[in-house]
Amino acid sequence: MDRDIRAEKKDVLHFYRTYRGRIFGIYLLGLLGFAGLSLRDYIPETLSVQKGTEVSLGHFLPVTKTVKSGDGTVESFGMLSTKECGTYEMEVRLLGIIPIGDVTVHIVDDTQVIPGGVPIGIYVHTDGVLVVDAGDVETESGSQKSPARHILKAGDYILAVNGQPVSEKEELIRQVNASGGEAVVLTVSREGEQMECEVTPVNCGNGQYRIGAWVRDDMAGIGTLTYVDAEGNFGALGHSISDTDTESQVDMSEGKAYLAEVVRIVRGEKGNPGELVGQIQYYAGNEIGVIEENNEEGIYGTLSSLPEELQDMQPVPVGYKQEIKSGAAQIFVELDGEFASYDIEIDQVDLNPSETNKSIRFRVTDQNLIDRTGGIIQGLSGAPILQDGKIIGAVTHVFVSDPQEGYGIFIEDMLG
Repeated sequence: MDRDIRAEKKDVLHFYRTYRGRIFGIYLLGLLGFAGLSLRDYIPETLSVQKGTEVSLGHFLPVTKTVKSGDGTVESFGMLSTKECGTYEMEVRLLGIIPIGDVTVHIVDDTQVIPGGVPIGIYVHTDGVLVVDAGDVETESGSQKSPARHILKAGDYILAVNGQPVSEKEELIRQVNASGGEAVVLTVSREGEQMECEVTPVNCGNGQYRIGAWVRDDMAGIGTLTYVDAEGNFGALGHSISDTDTESQVDMSEGKAYLAEVVRIVRGEKGNPGELVGQIQYYAGNEIGVIEENNEEGIYGTLSSLPEELQDMQPVPVGYKQEIKSGAAQIFVELDGEFASYDIEIDQVDLNPSETNKSIRFRVTDQNLIDRTGGIIQGLSGAPILQDGKIIGAVTHVFVSDPQEGYGIFIEDMLG
C-alpha cells in the first residue's frame, strides 16, 4: 500500500514538473482575461478628445491604445497631436495582449462656453394635443360613458380630427362639437408612430359633445441655464421636459425662454426634494430666446439676449469625462439674486451609465448651500458643475432619500 502511494506521489510530481509551465500560462491567461473583463466598465464606448492632446482613459489603466482611421489605417498609438478633427476607432488591449474593447474617438477643437447657473422660465407648446388620461363623462341623460377608454392612451398626441390638423385644445373641442355625435377619426402619434383610431363622441347637452379625454397643449416651469456658446446657442436642464401626469418626454412644436425670478426656496428634506419657486412674466419684453429641441439630455435653443448676470462672465474650457476625477468640484448657481459657486464632492464617475443624465454622482459639502436649500432641489436641474476651472457637467437629479446627494450629466453629452 505504501509503495502504491509513493508511486502516485511520484507520478503527480513528474506531471507537475513536466507541465508546470503550461499550468502557469493557463492560470496567467485566465487572470488576465478576468482583469480584462473587469476593466470593460472603465472603457467608454465613445470619447471626445481635444485636438493635440493624448487619448487618455485614466492614469491607472495598464492598457495600450491603437487609433485607426475609417479605412483601418493605424494613425497613432495614443497621441493625436497632429491630427485633424474627425472620428476614429481605437482598439484597447490590456498590457497589449488581451482585447478589452473598441472606442469611438471624436477629435474636437478647443471648446469654451459661458457657464449659466441663472434661473430661466420655460414655456413649450406640444406638437399636437397631449392626452393626459381617458375617463368618464356625464351624458345629457345623466349616465356615465367613456368613449375614448381603451382607444386613446395617456401620452398620445392628437394631431388631426377627420383629417383637419389640431394643435390646441380649443381646436380639438370645436372639431368634436362639429361632429354632432357622429364618429370621428383621430390621427394620433403614439410613441413616435402615427396611427388612426375612431371615437364616437357622446352628447353632454347644450350642443356639447365629448370624447372623454383629458388633454393639454402647453406647459411651463422654471429651470437652470447650463451654458451659452459664442453663437448664443444654449443648453439647460440636463434632462428632458416631461409631463408630470404621463411621465413621458414632451413632444414639442415650439418653445420660449424667459427671464425668471426666484421668489421662494422650499428646502429639501428626506422624502421631500424641495423646489425653487419662481415667478415668470410671459410677455415679449421678458423673452430672452427660443427653445428648439427637447431631448433626454436637456432643452436647446438660441438666446436673443444674454441675462444680465452673465454679461461679464468669461467662457471656460469644456472638460471631458475622462478628465473628471473623484473629489472636489463646484456647482455654479444664482440663488435669491446672489451668484456663487458651492462646493460638492464627486463620489463616482460612470463612463458607461445606463442613464445618460446619471453619469456623475456627487454630494453637497458646502454648508452655505445646505443651509439655504437643504442640498439639491427641484429647479436646480441644469446648474453647471465645474472642476479644475472647466465645465464638466450639469446637475440633473436629487436623491429623494437624501437631498445632499445628486446626479449630473457629462457636459459633452449636452453639447452633442
